[in-house]
Amino acid sequence: MINFDFNISNPFSSRWGTLFVSSKKITIHKAIEANLYKTNAIVSINLRISIKGDHAGIQLTGGLLGYEVELHFYDTRHWDYENNSWATYDR
Repeated sequence: MINFDFNISNPFSSRWGTLFVSSKKITIHKAIEANLYKTNAIVSINLRISIKGDHAGIQLTGGLLGYEVELHFYDTRHWDYENNSWATYDR
């Protein structure tokens, strides 16, 4: 996993809320999501890339002056750590 995180936040604010949420399934196991939040972030950037694990994929978040935008392209499956593969469920 690769994770880069930079954040300068307002320590006197606990502001957090969701303004917009949108998600769409692209293939049987892939999805894309876009979110907009109101936060206490003055400046923030986060990049997370994973190839194994629950909802592995690419997540990019950027924030400026109290608002953050998140874009997330991910796998909808969960990871089975015992078998080192995607989990399968009986239906």
